[in-house]
Amino acid sequence: MTAMLAQNSLQEPAEVTRMIDAFQAKYKSLETVKAWKIQIAASSDRREIEGQKARFENLFPYYNLEWVHDNPYYILKMKDVAFARKIDALHLLHEIKDRYSFPAILILDDVARDKLLSSSNP
Repeated sequence: MTAMLAQNSLQEPAEVTRMIDAFQAKYKSLETVKAWKIQIAASSDRREIEGQKARFENLFPYYNLEWVHDNPYYILKMKDVAFARKIDALHLLHEIKDRYSFPAILILDDVARDKLLSSSNP
């Protein structure tokens, strides 16, 4: 018996190649991407947010927080910590919730490409 080796080749149509090139060019030029961030708390009471921020920073001094006012809410979220993969963000979220009962949730946010993290290590 002789083994026959088959060689298969696939010719990609020129239209498909042009579409792929256009897609890559469009998304490489974007300055921000959608990424997973952790929102620590949200409230209409600014003093409550300031208290949550102080408690969080005492427990996790190696993470920076930012808060924004999206009337009528003040939103406290992690600054410069964003993940391309939801699973990586979930690991950090569970670590935070295990240490303190923050009402933290995952959110999708616009993030600069160079701020994306690939794992939950600080």
